Amino acid sequence: MADHTDFDRTVSLLCGLALYAHTPGHDAGFVATIDPSLAASLPGDVTPHFPPGYDPTDGPDYPEAR
Repeated sequence: MADHTDFDRTVSLLCGLALYAHTPGHDAGFVATIDPSLAASLPGDVTPHFPPGYDPTDGPDYPEAR
């Protein structure tokens, strides 16, 4: 098995759960119970991969939401 097999499987389950949560008639209690459990099982040291020098606060000013 590859090093990231568990991570990939967990992300796949989270994606499936997100799709299920937007299905008419979904069980909201199930989603509310399973979602945090799956998210908690992800490793804490996973960080997004940004290019060197990337500043997430640098960008256009968007108008306030109404």
